[in-house]
Amino acid sequence: MKRIQLFIISMALLSTLGAISANAGDGTPKTKKEIEAALTNYRISYIVKNPGRPDSHRFEAHCAEGWASMNPFYEGKLTVVNEAERKVYLLDTVKKTGIWGPYTTDAAYPGIGLGYLFSHISPFAGYESNFESLKKTGRTETIAGRKATIYTRTFMNGEDTLWIDNEYGCTLKYTQVREQSTDYYIYMEVTEFKAGGVTMSDMVNLSEYKLTKAKAK
Repeated sequence: MKRIQLFIISMALLSTLGAISANAGDGTPKTKKEIEAALTNYRISYIVKNPGRPDSHRFEAHCAEGWASMNPFYEGKLTVVNEAERKVYLLDTVKKTGIWGPYTTDAAYPGIGLGYLFSHISPFAGYESNFESLKKTGRTETIAGRKATIYTRTFMNGEDTLWIDNEYGCTLKYTQVREQSTDYYIYMEVTEFKAGGVTMSDMVNLSEYKLTKAKAK
């Protein structure tokens, strides 16, 4: 009986250590190029909140066979590119309808398009930065099951707070508070983060959609 208990405890410890090592790192912020080089197979979702606007939900996934991305300007519109099958799908996730057409090089994977993952980097610097404006708070927090190191950054009219993924160095949560206000001007939080093991079947279930072939131009 004792051997069985020791075995169960050992397995639990190994599982815990595996989870920790999978998100190992010191939370050092990284450039877009570094993040994209390390994060090649993923499924990530986040929510963005702005005062006076509806919440925005973003989703993106990528694997060797293709990729999928939720349109940032039209809620519920999903593009799915299956490079292996040479097909492109434009889907309405609310109405469960969509059209599909043949793959062209225009639909090739463009890199990570989830802009808020790079909130720690100024886009005006070409997504490269020495991150001198970021200040460590000495605190960590778990976001979407991943350990993150918390930084702050001040600017003329307020302050940013950024939760940086310990392993990949991308932003998992981002808040911006303007001067003389306690309300968030911008709020973003990653709600799903899966790195590795993602396939096309994890991106969308096409059997749920009524699909029609796009008319040739």
